[in-house]
Amino acid sequence: MRIKVDIVGKGNVGHHLYEGLRSHCDVHVLSRNELPRENVDCVLVAVPDSMVLKVCAGLGDDVFVAHTAGAVEMPGVGRRGVFYPLYSFTKGTPLDWSKVPMLLEATGEDELKVLEELARALGSDIFHLNTAQREKLHVAAVKVNNFTNHLYTLAFDYAQENGLPVEVLYPIIRQGPEKAISLGPHSAQTGPAKRGDITTINKHIEHISREDVKALYKMLSDSISNWHK
Repeated sequence: MRIKVDIVGKGNVGHHLYEGLRSHCDVHVLSRNELPRENVDCVLVAVPDSMVLKVCAGLGDDVFVAHTAGAVEMPGVGRRGVFYPLYSFTKGTPLDWSKVPMLLEATGEDELKVLEELARALGSDIFHLNTAQREKLHVAAVKVNNFTNHLYTLAFDYAQENGLPVEVLYPIIRQGPEKAISLGPHSAQTGPAKRGDITTINKHIEHISREDVKALYKMLSDSISNWHK
């Protein structure tokens, strides 16, 4: 029999979970005020982090509920779990679930087996992490994804401000992650800060018009220099 899953939330994660599971499972999307269907195997809660625990509590203690948040603890009452896909989701962007690691945690073995079955249906790699480990890994994920993407934003803004073609940056953007994975990020590091090239660093800072970006450039350069002494 196909596993029966209700999904609470229609945002980026909820949307992609529905699309990924609907070919393999009996999937239904709930609003935040709806109750789960009868005999549902699992309810996946994919809502903003600030609402996760409240929504989970409102679903009752009898139904198995798992949330999809990286930085929220597993609820401590009832049959509960975590089904956290460590990835950056955007609606309208094609998704290959086989490239999405799934971090699992549950209050019992039966609940964990349900989550493992869902992860296998998606084709995701499975990792068993407790709340403390998952929260710490979420810190690392923010650094490698959100922080680097913000640096892309600053670089594109700088290029456009100076009338430069941003597409010239595309190859080095693609190169960076692959080098970090194949060589290790410490070995892959290049640039004036690693070389101790203060002249170039100061020249770069002079070219930056925004004071907050100047401060960030200097702070990151100092950090790189300290790591490569």
